[in-house]
Amino acid sequence: MKQWIVILAAVLLSGCATQAYRAVEGECAPQAWADYPQNKVQVVQTRQRVIHVSTGMRNCFTRQDGNHLRTFCSDITRPEFINYQELVVVDQNEAVRNMAIASCSANLCVQRYGNPQCKTEQLLVPLPSPAPSPSPSPEPFTVK
Repeated sequence: MKQWIVILAAVLLSGCATQAYRAVEGECAPQAWADYPQNKVQVVQTRQRVIHVSTGMRNCFTRQDGNHLRTFCSDITRPEFINYQELVVVDQNEAVRNMAIASCSANLCVQRYGNPQCKTEQLLVPLPSPAPSPSPSPEPFTVK
């Protein structure tokens, strides 16, 4: 379960990553893959599936069709979760490899950009400096 959380976090964070961060990740990935190669193993995982169980109650409605009344009924059900075992193939080094890539990327970003996200505060198009606006000089208010 922890593995999926780490993978999900990595995917979500990489979706928001800057182009510079993705480039740095590309530099870090080959070394991480060399240090932590794929190690696929078969494991049994507990999964859940949903079945709908009848509550014993029914939902009925009646519709008039010409001179005939037709009643339609359906059972009311509730969801129930059933655990089952499934044999799956997982990469045991994936979580550690992803953490190594993230750590290396953050370190390179701090060295190059001063922050772990590789965000640049530099504007691509300089903004024109605002012209000073004339400010009216306040006149004294006198009561007559």
